[in-house]
Formats: sequence, C-alpha cells, structure tokens
Amino acid sequence: MNTKIAVWRFFGSLVVVAIVLTSGAPLAHAADPDYSAWQTLLTKYYDPARGMDYAALKAKDTATLNALRDRMAAVNVASLTPQEQLAYWINLYNIATIGVIIDNYPTKSIRDISTDPVIRLNVFKKPYVKFGNGSMSLNDVENVKIRDGFKDARIHFAINCAAASCPPIRPEPYVGSKLSAQLDDQTRKFLNGPKGVRLEQKGSNLTIHTTKIMDWFGEDFDKWGGGKVAFIRKYVTPDKQQTIDQAQGKARISYQDYSWALNDWKR
Repeated sequence: MNTKIAVWRFFGSLVVVAIVLTSGAPLAHAADPDYSAWQTLLTKYYDPARGMDYAALKAKDTATLNALRDRMAAVNVASLTPQEQLAYWINLYNIATIGVIIDNYPTKSIRDISTDPVIRLNVFKKPYVKFGNGSMSLNDVENVKIRDGFKDARIHFAINCAAASCPPIRPEPYVGSKLSAQLDDQTRKFLNGPKGVRLEQKGSNLTIHTTKIMDWFGEDFDKWGGGKVAFIRKYVTPDKQQTIDQAQGKARISYQDYSWALNDWKR
C-alpha cells in the first residue's frame, strides 16, 4: 500500500510540475505576417523618387493586391509583439492606400476620391481598410492604431498618403525585428532629401524650411520627438546640425507648400 501511494504521489508531482512549467512559459506568438507579396509589388511598380506605377499595377496585378489586402485583414494582430504590431499597421496603411487608389484609378489625386466638396479629405474617413470581418478607415489606422497606440513621431515618415509631397513608401516591408532602424533610416532619408529640410541663413537669423507634416502633427514632434527643431537636428547631416547649433535655439520653422498631386509614376 505504501508503495502504491508513493507511486501515485510521484506521478501527481509530475503533473503539478508540468502545470507549473506550462503556466509559467511565455505564450508563443506568430512571427511577422507574410509580406512577400507586398515586397513583390514594391519591386515591380514602385520607385521612391518617382512614385507608384498605378496604371501597370492595375492592369497586371490587381488580383495580387486584392489577395494581399485579404490576407492582411486576416492577421491575428494580438499574437504579434508590439514592434511587429506597429510594423503591421504601417504596412497595412500603405497597402490600403494603394488599394484605394487602384480601386478608383485613374485619378489625379487621392483627394479627388473624396465626396466633401471643400476640404476633399473624407476619403481618409471612409471604411476602405479591410480588417478582421469588418473594415476601418485610413484615419482609424493612422490616428488610433498607430499614433495613439505607439506615440512615435517617426511614423509620419513611414506612412504614405499617395501624395507627391508625402514621404515615399519604403521599398521594403517594415518588420518587427528591425523596425526602429527602418524608421530612423526612413526619417533620415526624407529630411535630408529634396522635400525634407532646407536651411536659410540671413545674418544671425536661421529659418528651417521643412514639410507641412511637421505643422499638421506638430504636437507629436513636441511630445514624442523632443521638439520639432531637436527632432530635425537629430536626423539631418552634420553640417546642418552645426548650423542649427549656431542658431542657439533661435531658429524658426517655415512649412513648405504641400502637393496633393498623385504620386503617379507614368512610365
């Protein structure tokens, strides 16, 4: 009898250990979603300096784009790490924006898809983005999922609204494992590019000319980026950093005109 009790206690202890180990183990999560189709479309139809070849994409790969939109909608975002989640939302925004344009192409501007006659921006408020069994708007993705969810000013150089003045789409998908480096690189490339930062020195007065995005979303750069000038200084080239430093905190910012013309690469 004592032997049987000992055996039962032994097996009982194994069960307890198994339960403890299982409950204490970290939950497995999915890796980044499969972005290979997005990479293929970017490689075939996108050039950061020219834009998207919408005509060719619509003629040859609409089905590929639509299948990608469906797969993105089915992703279990909760199973991803925070970095993978942010990468997902950025990719989803860019893919969905391209999808909106393809659904309505030809068009001269994403604003022309809007139905409000004055501001012409309600295209961003309509439920064009497939997600789960329903849909959401581009504004939902940008403002709720990305801005409020992650509070990172760099995202403004990663999401693309299909406008000529918007920072280009990165020619590769964002992925969780290298997201921060990708966001830094994307920000640096834009701010040092032709539509980024231009410094104008008149005597002791310095004016920093930069994108209107930093005006529209100024609070993001103030709250999450250390301030607009400090944020710009971090990412511009050393010679521009030196010029900004010489202004001793007295530099003013001027915002460039914003072109809503479609980023249409007509080959």
